[in-house]
Amino acid sequence: MTLKDMIKFVVCAIAMVMATLPRVASAQPNTLRAFVEETVVSDRYVFPPGRFPSITWSNGARVESEVGAFPLKVTYYNSAFHRVTSAETPGRYGALVEGVTPSGFAVKRYVTLFCSPVEFDDYSGNVPIQMTHLQGYGIADKNWEAYEKNIERFSFGSMKMFPQHDPDAAIFLAGLRELPEPGAIFDTPRMRDRQWWVTLKLTLDGTADAVTLLAKPAPAAKDLSRGLNERVGSAAGYDKQKIENVRAVCRTWTEQGGVPNVTLVVHKGNIIFHEAFGAADDGTPIEADAKMWMASITKLVTGVLMMQFVDQGVVELDAPVNRYLPELNGTGNDRLTIRHLFTHTTGLSFAGEWASDWNPALENEIAQLLPSTEVGGAFSYNRVGYALAGKIIEKLTGRAVPYLFHDYVFTPLGMTTAYSDNTYGGLYCSVADLARFGRMLLHKGTSNGIRLFSEKTFDQMLPRALPVGDKKWGIGISPYEGHGLSDAAFGHGAASGTVFRIDPKNDLIIISARNAPGKRHGEFENKLIESCTALVKDH
Repeated sequence: MTLKDMIKFVVCAIAMVMATLPRVASAQPNTLRAFVEETVVSDRYVFPPGRFPSITWSNGARVESEVGAFPLKVTYYNSAFHRVTSAETPGRYGALVEGVTPSGFAVKRYVTLFCSPVEFDDYSGNVPIQMTHLQGYGIADKNWEAYEKNIERFSFGSMKMFPQHDPDAAIFLAGLRELPEPGAIFDTPRMRDRQWWVTLKLTLDGTADAVTLLAKPAPAAKDLSRGLNERVGSAAGYDKQKIENVRAVCRTWTEQGGVPNVTLVVHKGNIIFHEAFGAADDGTPIEADAKMWMASITKLVTGVLMMQFVDQGVVELDAPVNRYLPELNGTGNDRLTIRHLFTHTTGLSFAGEWASDWNPALENEIAQLLPSTEVGGAFSYNRVGYALAGKIIEKLTGRAVPYLFHDYVFTPLGMTTAYSDNTYGGLYCSVADLARFGRMLLHKGTSNGIRLFSEKTFDQMLPRALPVGDKKWGIGISPYEGHGLSDAAFGHGAASGTVFRIDPKNDLIIISARNAPGKRHGEFENKLIESCTALVKDH
């Protein structure tokens, strides 16, 4: 055999061996991105005592094409976080689903289950269907009454079957069972479920007893700030025509934009304008103290919570994320820092619905993607960094973020209407409560005698030039100068169209809250800011 023939033979042999190996021994970035969209499913989520439901990939063939075939191991835990092999008592259970891909990555997924002896079928009397008259659907009283007499014969009877196959039903039933007492606006079944998974993961890691006890906001040693003077009559002395100009912009914005709003202006600690415009969908006039959707202003709240960890030396902004989330340890994964999470420079902007802080497997999925991700290469606005920041906070404290918002931000600042169930877009509150939050930022971490963090820490939060592009961004803060605002003005935008601007040089806060942007939003936003800054100019 000639040398040429030998080389040809070796090449062919290698090709034959390669053909017998798994097709995706080392998945490419695109296939990994597709894989993290895959979900595990249970054949039942609400089930009777005894054998646990089986759990598999929703599309095993697709998973195999994306990362290769690998077996799944499922471990079940009861509500007390003990490993069990069967469901002996009703209540919450959790399933930890694990497997190792052909490339060697340890995959983890999590499923909430609920055990109940109640039967779920059309012939069971265990789950009677009772419904009050659905108002607002144009159904005549006599028609509804006739339907009620035969309710089990019609479509609502099948609702008794839905919980078996609905993952949200298990989350709702398990969380509702664990709520101590109803009434707390900041507590829900879903938040209870989130807290349970936080605790289980810490228990499995062996770190449940090593959580950080973050100090609560304390009275400030020196406090030059003031709380809000909430008497709108404090507008006395301001030009009446300029006040009317603000009012006219708000009224016209509602009429032509098609969305009601509540607008508030604070100058030098005084509320000088606070009025509601328009009506809700049912025709009811909107109230000035209505709770409104603040959307991505939530990201600024998350920044404030994280800066308390920075202030107390628990977190460093330029430290790698895997210092706080060991699950992200791996080749190249130390490139991602805390600052990247808050400045939209993670490189993970392609992330889909799985990139939520409600996803217990978020850390695992990001750990698989990071080695093939260009971290810090570009600015791209998204929620994934804030969701991962929430996981850091929960890992450090052992508490779900919504509870920490309540204890470390809302309660200290007197924000009694405030509620947020995620780190990036779930904030609802009145404009007066958002103004209280704004006053704290205006006074660099202190408001009404309470200090959340030092002025030095606040300065670290402010927008700075990013290493890429020409943008400035801070820890949940974006710059907003122009249209009468100074070059020091900042705030955050919102998908709801809510306007939130803070101008330290003019001691000014402008808020115009709404639940949807409506028409011509940008045009009217600028007109509002210009009318508000004109109102306080030289005053």
